[in-house]
Amino acid sequence: MPKNQFQRMVYAFMTVVVTVHAYVFYSLYVVNGTMLMEVTGESSVLAAIQAQGGVYMFGRMLPIWAVIVIEFCCAYLLELVMGSPCSFRLAAKVFPMQKTNPVLFVRGKRSRA
Repeated sequence: MPKNQFQRMVYAFMTVVVTVHAYVFYSLYVVNGTMLMEVTGESSVLAAIQAQGGVYMFGRMLPIWAVIVIEFCCAYLLELVMGSPCSFRLAAKVFPMQKTNPVLFVRGKRSRA
């Protein structure tokens, strides 16, 4: 587990890279793929997205790479600012540090409950 701020940032980066790609492609291919192909008449989801001019976001059509970059930046910022600190506080409430095996909690400089 990450022990200092740099390690937390690298860990958050790796986590967000995986989850953002998974979420974007899940929502485009699994949730909306069939509808996109029916509307455009294309035989693949990627061709359907290109035929309609991209993905609708912020009131306009954006290419897939722009959607991934925007969602990555938002997710990375939220992970650093809210996700890590809130998850540590929640774990500290559920498992009191005085009664829990010390292996579960690795306290860094910033990780104070």
